[in-house]
Amino acid sequence: MRSPTHRRRLLPALAAFAAATVAAPAQTPATTAHLAARILPGDGPPIDAGVLVEQAGRIVAVGARAGTTVPAGATVVDHGDAWLVPGFVDLHHHVSGGGGDINDMVAPLNAELRTLDVVKPSEEMIRRAAAGGVTTTLFIPGSGTNLGGFGVLLKMRWNEPLDRLVVRELGAMKVAQGFNPERRSGDLGLTRMGSSELLTQLLERGRDYAAAWRAFAAGQPERPALDPALEPLRAVFDKRVPVLIHTAGARDCIATARMFQDVFDVRMVLSHGCFDGWLAAAALAKRGTPVNLGPRMYEFDRYGRFQGTCQAYWDVGCRDLSINTDAPVIAAEELQLQAAMAIRLGLPYEAALHALTIQPARQIGIDDRCGSLTVGKDADFQVTAGDPLDPRFQPLAVYIEGTLVHRLGDVR
Repeated sequence: MRSPTHRRRLLPALAAFAAATVAAPAQTPATTAHLAARILPGDGPPIDAGVLVEQAGRIVAVGARAGTTVPAGATVVDHGDAWLVPGFVDLHHHVSGGGGDINDMVAPLNAELRTLDVVKPSEEMIRRAAAGGVTTTLFIPGSGTNLGGFGVLLKMRWNEPLDRLVVRELGAMKVAQGFNPERRSGDLGLTRMGSSELLTQLLERGRDYAAAWRAFAAGQPERPALDPALEPLRAVFDKRVPVLIHTAGARDCIATARMFQDVFDVRMVLSHGCFDGWLAAAALAKRGTPVNLGPRMYEFDRYGRFQGTCQAYWDVGCRDLSINTDAPVIAAEELQLQAAMAIRLGLPYEAALHALTIQPARQIGIDDRCGSLTVGKDADFQVTAGDPLDPRFQPLAVYIEGTLVHRLGDVR
């Protein structure tokens, strides 16, 4: 047993230690300044002889070195003649789950399902996507059913804890119109008429359910009955989560725009727009339909001539335009090549750069965090030896929230 004298000596020492601990100032997070020959912010003009300053995973300064203050004590990383470019964003991605676990084919409508539950952080495709400069993806269900469930927005942090990857658990609701979800089991949904009717009925129920909860929140005394099957749809009709619709062909593009812009008031993105979908581009432009184009970057017109898919949409006024890989249809790391093809076939360069960066971030609602090298946003960027849309220049290094996640030549 300790003596009373020992306790009398120990107590003042403990009190002094506690006071010192409380009084100790908080440590300033580490700051890193990245120097580069050129910075492409993604939402402004290029910056030559630039610097990007990162602290605690966020961008705290970006600009020309001559006019940008680098905090004292910052670690300086000089990338020499290289360029700094925003990390790419891919909104049509199926390869973060380690397999084909993205379709449940029993029921045609599966609003209760979500890909969050099948994410595999050690999946090699996550690492490969990052190696291609892709830092953020929407990992969505497949198109085997009319409504496959909800995709999850992820940072491509290979082999890290799941919570380090997730940006938003309900990234977007995935709908498929035409072709893929047509059911062969003999039940309703065999035709476009049937699948459209089933989807309309569910969306009407979801709309009314969300409206009832909004009324309750505004003071209406009757509390709606909780319906777990419709809970995810509340986020859609409250416009917190958009709908991404797999759509190909002119007929289905028009049907999708009519349903999700004219009939139901939700945030939506029409994804694919391929085959002869470009023939409906002028009608979509009039509606201001957001389009996420790919994986086909070209079609043949009725005379057998090449037609650039993105160029066809752009030329008639579709300005809310992003590009996808539909990985694994196109390899996850080849989003850069998709944009290069679009440019070769007539899409303006700046539109192509925006289609991989700021535009998909806006479409999915994370442009406050991603899509451009802007003060306050996540420090997600890639280092390239030249033009980031030139396939000869693969990323030399890729950073997510200031952390190096890929370096060319590394073997793990």
